[in-house]
Amino acid sequence: MSGTILDAALHYAALDWSIIPIREGTKKPTCPWTKYQTERATETQLTKWFGNGREVGLAVVFGPVSGGLVCRDFDTMAGYQRWAADHPGLAATLPTVATARGRHVYFRVGPDDLVFADLGDGEYRGDNGHYCLLPPSLHPEGPEYTWLVPLPDGPMPFIEDVRAVGLLLPSPCYTESAAYPCNELAEEAVSSVSLCVKEENEEAVSSVYQGVAGREKGVEDRIGRMIRGCLPTGPGRRNRQVFELARAIKAQPDLADAAPDDLLPIVKRWHTLALPNITTKEFAETWIDFLQAWPRVKIPKGATMMSIMRKALECPMPKAAARYEEEPLRRLVALCCQLDREANGGRFFLSCRTAGKLLGVTHVQANRWLFLLDHDKVVKQLNKGDRARRQAAEYRYLGDTLAV
Repeated sequence: MSGTILDAALHYAALDWSIIPIREGTKKPTCPWTKYQTERATETQLTKWFGNGREVGLAVVFGPVSGGLVCRDFDTMAGYQRWAADHPGLAATLPTVATARGRHVYFRVGPDDLVFADLGDGEYRGDNGHYCLLPPSLHPEGPEYTWLVPLPDGPMPFIEDVRAVGLLLPSPCYTESAAYPCNELAEEAVSSVSLCVKEENEEAVSSVYQGVAGREKGVEDRIGRMIRGCLPTGPGRRNRQVFELARAIKAQPDLADAAPDDLLPIVKRWHTLALPNITTKEFAETWIDFLQAWPRVKIPKGATMMSIMRKALECPMPKAAARYEEEPLRRLVALCCQLDREANGGRFFLSCRTAGKLLGVTHVQANRWLFLLDHDKVVKQLNKGDRARRQAAEYRYLGDTLAV
């Protein structure tokens, strides 16, 4: 696509997309955009926004207003590369934009999948409360958004089952830090064992599954994918990724209740594949970390905040929510209550940015509400979050103990 920003805006609008203007050097609209969540701007309005010679960017609003358009936003190249390796046909055909850190993959879905989900390595944006910048806009950090896989001449690709093709599931390469790209040595090590947990551990790992749930077709492949998805991508990540391995195993129904000693072969294979990237070479240290992590896992890998929010809204509203008039604030109480259930009455993590996205408010407002809940002793903040380290604040829910 070439030409002016107005040409681009008119081209996107011709696809029945809802286009809004973005202030240069930011990701913020230049005007109130609520109206364009349900109706598209006219050509006259687009010309006024983009044809006046001012430096602006442009973005598309997702959901029904744009014909069911959705974006899978991969925040890291590692996450995108893993998904693309598993689904090369889709990666080659779905319209894809290069961003400052990763990729935006565009497609259409049915009404039931027009939702928003924070997937850890990025976001699934399908509701009309979210938008993405489009080429040729400039990212606030400088790079220009560009199409790597161009838009089709005909209709946008339609995905019938987004979960089956990994677009509404956390990427198996997700790590909380994007500081390290996919490491070539780790890739080589993974390839050398075919990700099927073969060689000396194949028999041992198979015996684990036989002991827990019986042999099933493709089980070694499943274990291999699970291990691969938890490998550290750089030094200093071993302890965190051991915990992620424990979460991944807990997500397997046939292993969730296994005794930790039965999982020794899986942990050994993980350690072997992690060796190119970790500085602690002794397996005993990894095994100790796993033994400590296993009983601490409360929320299995893949249980997204969106799914937890849905569970919260399906349950009766907690009594502690009755003291508040604002509906989003009441939903925040319900979310904290559900996170408490997921953690079996233990500690849980929640960032104001995640809470804001789930509630449809700014992270500043969500932070103020979390402060209020802490003051009202609905929750107790145990540790503050650290955005630089991508660590959410830690809480304990107290609502059920309150007299309303």
